[in-house]
Amino acid sequence: MVGDDIPKSRPDNVDEWHRRAYLAATAGSTAGIVWLSGCVDDTGDGGNGEDASDENGDANGDDDEELPEGVSEEEFERGPVPEEYRTALSLGREERDPDDLTAKADVGFSEYDEADEYSSHEPGMCCANCADYIPDKNGDTFGACAEVEGYIDGADWCTIYEELPEPSVPDGLSEDELATAAVPDEYRTATSQAGEERDPDDLRTQADVNLMESVEAIAEEVALPGQSCGNCAEFIPDQNGDTWGACAKVEGYIAVEDWCGIWEHISAES
Repeated sequence: MVGDDIPKSRPDNVDEWHRRAYLAATAGSTAGIVWLSGCVDDTGDGGNGEDASDENGDANGDDDEELPEGVSEEEFERGPVPEEYRTALSLGREERDPDDLTAKADVGFSEYDEADEYSSHEPGMCCANCADYIPDKNGDTFGACAEVEGYIDGADWCTIYEELPEPSVPDGLSEDELATAAVPDEYRTATSQAGEERDPDDLRTQADVNLMESVEAIAEEVALPGQSCGNCAEFIPDQNGDTWGACAKVEGYIAVEDWCGIWEHISAES
Protein backbone atom coordinates (compact mmCIF):
# COMPACT_ATOMS: atom_id res chain seq x y z
CA MET A 1 0.00 0.00 0.00
CA VAL A 2 1.30 3.45 -0.87
CA GLY A 3 2.86 5.17 2.11
CA ASP A 4 3.29 2.04 4.23
CA ASP A 5 6.62 2.10 6.02
CA ILE A 6 7.78 -1.46 5.38
CA PRO A 7 11.41 -2.14 6.33
CA LYS A 8 13.71 -3.35 3.62
CA SER A 9 16.98 -5.17 4.12
CA ARG A 10 20.27 -5.52 2.29
CA PRO A 11 21.16 -8.86 0.72
CA ASP A 12 21.98 -11.63 3.19
CA ASN A 13 25.27 -12.12 1.39
CA VAL A 14 27.30 -9.10 2.46
CA ASP A 15 30.14 -10.11 0.16
CA GLU A 16 27.80 -9.74 -2.82
CA TRP A 17 26.77 -6.28 -1.56
CA HIS A 18 30.40 -5.13 -1.75
CA ARG A 19 31.30 -7.13 -4.86
CA ARG A 20 31.40 -4.33 -7.41
CA ALA A 21 33.50 -2.03 -5.23
CA TYR A 22 35.95 -4.88 -4.66
CA LEU A 23 36.15 -5.74 -8.36
CA ALA A 24 36.85 -2.14 -9.26
CA ALA A 25 39.61 -1.96 -6.68
CA THR A 26 41.33 -5.20 -7.62
CA ALA A 27 41.10 -4.50 -11.35
CA GLY A 28 43.30 -1.41 -11.19
CA SER A 29 46.37 0.00 -9.54
CA THR A 30 47.38 0.33 -5.91
CA ALA A 31 45.94 3.83 -6.05
CA GLY A 32 42.51 2.25 -6.39
CA ILE A 33 42.96 0.39 -3.11
CA VAL A 34 43.83 3.65 -1.40
CA TRP A 35 40.65 5.14 -2.85
CA LEU A 36 38.54 2.59 -1.02
CA SER A 37 39.74 4.01 2.28
CA GLY A 38 37.65 7.10 1.53
CA CYS A 39 40.29 9.40 0.10
CA VAL A 40 39.42 11.83 -2.67
CA ASP A 41 41.27 12.53 -5.88
CA ASP A 42 43.58 15.47 -6.31
CA THR A 43 40.72 17.69 -7.43
CA GLY A 44 38.88 17.26 -4.13
CA ASP A 45 35.76 15.99 -5.91
CA GLY A 46 33.49 13.33 -4.50
CA GLY A 47 34.65 13.19 -0.89
CA ASN A 48 33.15 14.33 2.36
CA GLY A 49 35.87 16.64 3.63
CA GLU A 50 35.86 20.38 4.14
CA ASP A 51 35.47 21.01 0.42
CA ALA A 52 32.51 18.66 0.03
CA SER A 53 29.64 20.14 -1.93
CA ASP A 54 25.96 19.36 -1.88
CA GLU A 55 24.37 17.24 -4.62
CA ASN A 56 23.96 20.28 -6.84
CA GLY A 57 27.63 21.18 -6.59
CA ASP A 58 27.23 24.05 -4.10
CA ALA A 59 29.67 24.09 -1.20
CA ASN A 60 28.02 23.58 2.18
CA GLY A 61 24.50 23.76 0.73
CA ASP A 62 21.91 25.98 2.37
CA ASP A 63 19.26 24.45 4.59
CA ASP A 64 16.52 26.27 2.67
CA GLU A 65 15.86 24.69 -0.70
CA GLU A 66 15.87 27.28 -3.46
CA LEU A 67 12.95 26.87 -5.83
CA PRO A 68 13.46 26.90 -9.60
CA GLU A 69 12.90 30.32 -11.14
CA GLY A 70 9.22 31.09 -11.63
CA VAL A 71 8.01 28.06 -9.66
CA SER A 72 5.75 28.58 -6.65
CA GLU A 73 5.92 26.43 -3.52
CA GLU A 74 2.63 24.80 -4.45
CA GLU A 75 3.88 23.97 -7.94
CA PHE A 76 7.10 22.63 -6.45
CA GLU A 77 5.17 20.26 -4.20
CA ARG A 78 2.30 19.29 -6.51
CA GLY A 79 3.40 20.13 -10.05
CA PRO A 80 2.95 20.34 -12.89
CA VAL A 81 6.57 19.59 -13.70
CA PRO A 82 8.23 20.90 -16.88
CA GLU A 83 7.30 19.22 -20.15
CA GLU A 84 10.59 17.27 -20.29
CA TYR A 85 9.46 15.21 -17.29
CA ARG A 86 5.72 14.69 -17.88
CA THR A 87 6.06 11.25 -19.50
CA ALA A 88 9.82 10.71 -19.13
CA LEU A 89 11.44 7.39 -18.25
CA SER A 90 12.86 6.89 -14.77
CA LEU A 91 16.25 5.36 -13.94
CA GLY A 92 14.46 2.01 -13.71
CA ARG A 93 12.93 2.56 -17.18
CA GLU A 94 9.41 3.24 -15.89
CA GLU A 95 7.36 5.80 -17.82
CA ARG A 96 5.84 8.61 -15.77
CA ASP A 97 2.05 8.92 -16.00
CA PRO A 98 1.05 12.48 -14.99
CA ASP A 99 -2.50 11.28 -14.32
CA ASP A 100 -1.47 8.55 -11.88
CA LEU A 101 0.80 10.10 -9.26
CA THR A 102 0.87 10.10 -5.47
CA ALA A 103 1.16 13.21 -3.28
CA LYS A 104 4.43 13.67 -1.41
CA ALA A 105 2.55 13.77 1.89
CA ASP A 106 1.20 10.27 1.28
CA VAL A 107 4.63 8.66 0.91
CA GLY A 108 6.51 10.18 3.84
CA PHE A 109 8.50 12.38 1.47
CA SER A 110 11.47 13.89 3.29
CA GLU A 111 15.02 15.10 2.97
CA TYR A 112 17.72 12.47 3.44
CA ASP A 113 18.79 13.76 6.86
CA GLU A 114 15.21 13.47 8.14
CA ALA A 115 14.47 10.03 6.67
CA ASP A 116 15.92 8.16 9.65
CA GLU A 117 12.63 8.55 11.50
CA TYR A 118 11.21 5.92 9.14
CA SER A 119 12.09 2.30 9.93
CA SER A 120 12.25 1.39 6.24
CA HIS A 121 14.99 3.89 5.46
CA GLU A 122 18.50 2.48 5.37
CA PRO A 123 21.73 4.49 5.14
CA GLY A 124 22.53 5.48 1.58
CA MET A 125 19.00 5.28 0.20
CA CYS A 126 17.89 8.45 -1.59
CA CYS A 127 15.98 9.46 -4.70
CA ALA A 128 19.15 9.59 -6.81
CA ASN A 129 19.54 5.81 -6.51
CA CYS A 130 15.83 4.95 -6.66
CA ALA A 131 14.37 3.14 -9.67
CA ASP A 132 11.54 5.71 -9.92
CA TYR A 133 13.76 8.81 -10.09
CA ILE A 134 13.98 10.95 -13.23
CA PRO A 135 17.20 13.04 -13.17
CA ASP A 136 17.49 16.73 -14.07
CA LYS A 137 16.67 17.36 -17.72
CA ASN A 138 16.60 21.15 -17.94
CA GLY A 139 19.49 22.41 -15.82
CA ASP A 140 17.48 23.56 -12.78
CA THR A 141 19.15 20.81 -10.62
CA PHE A 142 15.81 19.15 -9.77
CA GLY A 143 14.31 15.99 -11.17
CA ALA A 144 10.95 14.24 -11.01
CA CYS A 145 9.50 10.85 -10.08
CA ALA A 146 7.55 8.22 -11.99
CA GLU A 147 5.30 7.68 -8.95
CA VAL A 148 5.22 10.95 -6.98
CA GLU A 149 4.06 14.40 -8.05
CA GLY A 150 6.06 17.60 -7.96
CA TYR A 151 9.74 18.48 -8.23
CA ILE A 152 12.18 15.98 -6.71
CA ASP A 153 15.69 16.55 -5.40
CA GLY A 154 18.13 13.65 -5.71
CA ALA A 155 18.92 13.90 -1.99
CA ASP A 156 15.28 13.32 -0.99
CA TRP A 157 13.66 10.00 -0.03
CA CYS A 158 10.21 8.49 0.42
CA THR A 159 8.64 5.29 1.72
CA ILE A 160 8.05 3.79 -1.74
CA TYR A 161 11.77 3.90 -2.52
CA GLU A 162 12.63 1.11 -4.95
CA GLU A 163 16.15 -0.24 -5.18
CA LEU A 164 17.69 -0.35 -8.64
CA PRO A 165 18.52 -3.94 -9.60
CA GLU A 166 22.10 -4.70 -10.57
CA PRO A 167 22.31 -5.51 -14.28
CA SER A 168 23.09 -9.06 -15.39
CA VAL A 169 26.59 -9.80 -16.63
CA PRO A 170 26.55 -9.46 -20.44
CA ASP A 171 27.03 -12.60 -22.52
CA GLY A 172 30.66 -13.41 -23.18
CA LEU A 173 31.94 -11.58 -20.10
CA SER A 174 32.67 -12.58 -16.53
CA GLU A 175 32.07 -10.43 -13.46
CA ASP A 176 35.82 -10.00 -13.10
CA GLU A 177 36.02 -8.40 -16.54
CA LEU A 178 33.32 -5.74 -16.12
CA ALA A 179 35.62 -3.11 -14.64
CA THR A 180 38.11 -3.16 -17.52
CA ALA A 181 36.20 -4.62 -20.47
CA ALA A 182 35.89 -2.73 -23.73
CA VAL A 183 32.34 -1.41 -23.95
CA PRO A 184 30.09 -2.18 -26.95
CA ASP A 185 30.48 -0.03 -30.06
CA GLU A 186 27.38 2.00 -29.17
CA TYR A 187 29.29 3.50 -26.24
CA ARG A 188 32.86 3.86 -27.55
CA THR A 189 32.49 7.47 -28.66
CA ALA A 190 28.97 8.12 -27.39
CA THR A 191 27.93 11.41 -25.83
CA SER A 192 27.20 11.56 -22.10
CA GLN A 193 23.85 12.80 -20.81
CA ALA A 194 25.42 16.23 -20.33
CA GLY A 195 26.89 16.34 -23.84
CA GLU A 196 30.50 15.20 -23.41
CA GLU A 197 31.91 12.80 -26.01
CA ARG A 198 33.65 9.68 -24.73
CA ASP A 199 37.29 9.24 -25.81
CA PRO A 200 38.20 5.53 -25.50
CA ASP A 201 41.90 6.44 -25.48
CA ASP A 202 41.61 8.83 -22.54
CA LEU A 203 39.83 7.04 -19.71
CA ARG A 204 40.54 6.44 -16.04
CA THR A 205 40.26 3.06 -14.33
CA GLN A 206 37.35 2.31 -12.05
CA ALA A 207 39.83 1.70 -9.25
CA ASP A 208 41.37 5.15 -9.65
CA VAL A 209 38.00 6.86 -9.18
CA ASN A 210 36.74 4.57 -6.41
CA LEU A 211 33.74 3.23 -8.32
CA MET A 212 31.17 1.64 -6.01
CA GLU A 213 27.42 1.48 -5.57
CA SER A 214 25.80 4.81 -4.74
CA VAL A 215 23.91 3.44 -1.72
CA GLU A 216 27.12 2.07 -0.26
CA ALA A 217 29.11 5.25 -0.97
CA ILE A 218 26.53 7.48 0.72
CA ALA A 219 26.14 5.12 3.68
CA GLU A 220 29.90 5.16 4.21
CA GLU A 221 29.94 8.97 3.82
CA VAL A 222 32.29 8.78 0.87
CA ALA A 223 29.59 10.39 -1.28
CA LEU A 224 26.94 12.93 -0.36
CA PRO A 225 23.20 12.18 -0.47
CA GLY A 226 21.83 12.72 -3.96
CA GLN A 227 24.87 11.49 -5.89
CA SER A 228 24.79 8.55 -8.31
CA CYS A 229 25.87 7.83 -11.86
CA GLY A 230 22.24 8.26 -12.86
CA ASN A 231 22.47 12.02 -12.32
CA CYS A 232 26.14 12.45 -13.21
CA ALA A 233 27.17 14.63 -16.14
CA GLU A 234 29.61 11.99 -17.41
CA PHE A 235 27.20 9.03 -17.46
CA ILE A 236 26.13 7.46 -20.76
CA PRO A 237 22.79 5.65 -20.23
CA ASP A 238 21.94 2.25 -21.67
CA GLN A 239 22.29 2.29 -25.45
CA ASN A 240 21.65 -1.34 -26.37
CA GLY A 241 19.07 -2.73 -23.95
CA ASP A 242 21.45 -4.64 -21.67
CA THR A 243 20.67 -2.18 -18.79
CA TRP A 244 24.36 -1.23 -18.42
CA GLY A 245 25.79 2.16 -19.25
CA ALA A 246 29.23 3.69 -19.69
CA CYS A 247 31.12 6.82 -18.71
CA ALA A 248 32.78 9.58 -20.70
CA LYS A 249 35.69 9.57 -18.24
CA VAL A 250 35.95 6.01 -16.85
CA GLU A 251 36.55 2.66 -18.53
CA GLY A 252 34.44 -0.47 -18.31
CA TYR A 253 30.76 -1.15 -17.77
CA ILE A 254 28.95 1.31 -15.48
CA ALA A 255 25.61 0.73 -13.75
CA VAL A 256 23.17 3.59 -13.28
CA GLU A 257 23.17 2.99 -9.50
CA ASP A 258 26.95 3.37 -9.23
CA TRP A 259 28.99 6.37 -8.04
CA CYS A 260 32.62 7.46 -8.26
CA GLY A 261 34.93 10.14 -6.94
CA ILE A 262 34.77 12.36 -10.04
CA TRP A 263 30.97 12.61 -9.85
CA GLU A 264 29.63 15.86 -11.29
CA HIS A 265 25.98 16.88 -11.22
CA ILE A 266 24.34 16.69 -14.61
CA SER A 267 23.30 20.36 -14.40
CA ALA A 268 26.94 21.46 -14.07
CA GLU A 269 27.40 20.96 -17.82
CA SER A 270 24.11 22.60 -18.81
